[in-house]
Parts: sequence; C-alpha cells; structure tokens
Amino acid sequence: MQSQWEVGARIGEILALRPRDVLLSEQKVTIQRGKGGKTRVVYWRSEELSMLLTKWKERRPKSSFLFPTVRSSSGKGSPIEPRQYRLQFARYVEIAELPKWVTPHVLRHSYATDFLNRGGNIRTLQLILGHSSLATTEKYLHVTDKDVAVAMRGY
Repeated sequence: MQSQWEVGARIGEILALRPRDVLLSEQKVTIQRGKGGKTRVVYWRSEELSMLLTKWKERRPKSSFLFPTVRSSSGKGSPIEPRQYRLQFARYVEIAELPKWVTPHVLRHSYATDFLNRGGNIRTLQLILGHSSLATTEKYLHVTDKDVAVAMRGY
C-alpha cells in the first residue's frame, strides 16, 4: 500500500510488479505494460519505503512477482488479485477507523494532490500517472478556495 501511495500507481500496476522492476539504489520503479500497454518510470522519495522494499525482497515468497500470494498451486506464489487487494485495504481502513470512502484509488488521487501541493506541475503529473490525456489528469485535481487565494496573491 505504501508503494502505491509513493509512486501514484494503479492497483493492477503495483500487483504486476516484478522484482526486476524495482531498482532500490535509484528508488525507481519501472511500470511495465501500464494501462494502455504503456511503460513508464516513476520514483519514490522516502527512505522508509526503501527499507521496507529491501526487507521484503529478502523475505518474500518465491515468485516472479514482487507482491505474490503466499501460496499457489505451483508453490511459487501468483499475483495478488485486485479484488483481494481491495478487500484487505478495506479491512485496514476499518481498523484505522477511516471513512469507508477511502479506497486504493483515493491513494492515487491523494498522491496527485500531494505532488501538486509540493510544487509539481500538471504535465509531469500526467507522465507519472500514465495518462495519455491531460484532461484525464485534470480530473485528479482538487482545487480549494485557499489554493486560489494563494495562487492569486503570489504566496
């Protein structure tokens, strides 16, 4: 879940990751065959995620996937199904006593908002999110009155 938050990826993109797609030394993830069959490169910022991924890569079940199921008929772990990911996410939301509207896709929207609030631009965000159309990226924007006031007053 932290991986999804820090790189702004879709559920399916995170679940399809393979160990070779994550370069720890550069804090880089190559998302192969994202939506529309496109490949893109994204980065994360936190040392915490670097530490978690390092430990996970050492201990994870044998599989060609970075985040596999623990067991499968082949004994090698298969990719986690998006439905199972959503169900587990909902359990964590309930445990944390967050509103039920908090979903994995909300993480993606939150990533986009956070990126822009930290000074990122919408064109770069479009590339990060893997959108072919800027209009799609604009749907992720959540502009408040405070945002307008800050922009118009120049601070």
